Amino acid sequence: MDPMRVSADLFGRGCRLPVALWVLSRESGRFYQSEPPAELGPPTAVRQELARLARAGLLVEERSEGGNRVYYNRTDSPLWRVFAEAADVIANSDAG
Repeated sequence: MDPMRVSADLFGRGCRLPVALWVLSRESGRFYQSEPPAELGPPTAVRQELARLARAGLLVEERSEGGNRVYYNRTDSPLWRVFAEAADVIANSDAG
């Protein structure tokens, strides 16, 4: 199963699931906006997804004092389980 295709079909955009899973994989839960790797999608699309995750309460957005750098902190929202479960289903369908 192609994660980008599943993401587009279920979540409305191909990069939404990969971006969310990248956030979940981060040990610290804190990162700045330009850290997500390019293979997740075009930078503008990734920024839009991060903003959507923040609006949904999965991330908290912070701006540096000068306002030049945007940081995100992952919350402990139970909605993260939706993305984790989708990843498990995709992984298990590929294994079977």
